[in-house]
Amino acid sequence: MKKALFMSLAVVVLLLAAGLYVSAEEGHKGHGDQGQAAQKEAAPPKVFDAPQKEGAKATCPVMGGSFTITKDTQHSEYKGKHVYFCCPACKPMFDKDPEKYLKLEAHHGH
Repeated sequence: MKKALFMSLAVVVLLLAAGLYVSAEEGHKGHGDQGQAAQKEAAPPKVFDAPQKEGAKATCPVMGGSFTITKDTQHSEYKGKHVYFCCPACKPMFDKDPEKYLKLEAHHGH
């Protein structure tokens, strides 16, 4: 009886973990295509020395895809540099651990 209960609990935990993973992936659906396109041509910078205007190209440090900055684009400042994100979900992940996403990134300025 205890073994069956333990196995049932283990299955529930695994299903919950799988659901959280799928949910996180759904939040970034479509961003993977941007990353593949960026690999074919020189990717725009992830980090800028100054704020960027609408229409500038950037690379999201979290997802790695390139995108065009709009008035609604999420933005963070880190160590005096400006970083832009492909979607609102990426900003809090970056803000929690910027070094994880920059990893000695060469700082570009435009």
